[in-house]
Amino acid sequence: MRNPLVSLALLFGAYTVFSWYLYSLTVPTVVWLLVLVLVLVQTLLLTTWSQSLRRFSVRWLKSDLGYFSAILLIALSVVFALVWHRIFQYVLIVVASEILARLDLQNCGFNRWQTLLLLTLVSAVGLAVGWTATFTLATPGEV
Repeated sequence: MRNPLVSLALLFGAYTVFSWYLYSLTVPTVVWLLVLVLVLVQTLLLTTWSQSLRRFSVRWLKSDLGYFSAILLIALSVVFALVWHRIFQYVLIVVASEILARLDLQNCGFNRWQTLLLLTLVSAVGLAVGWTATFTLATPGEV
């Protein structure tokens, strides 16, 4: 049995660094709430909704409209990656580390709900630690 602590630590670090970057951009509170919602949606997509998402995508891609929508989504993603390459790098690292942690937890025998709980908890704590560390380490003139 493998130990998923390395991949969970990588996920924690990825979200901490992403949180530092968001704090340096001085984004409003709405963006922080949106990031928390996206954390939950991403973990749900990777754990509990993975089967239904797969079935939906196979059905959707059987039509011309589905292929056209997929091409538009891919083109939009490429434009996003080129225009906002800095944010895209952080998002890509977060997604990759979350997929790695999900696979490690699956290989260790965790069920979907345990995986969902662990991924959400580690991600949220990573965001909170990054925000708190940056907020507390900031000089009084920066806040």
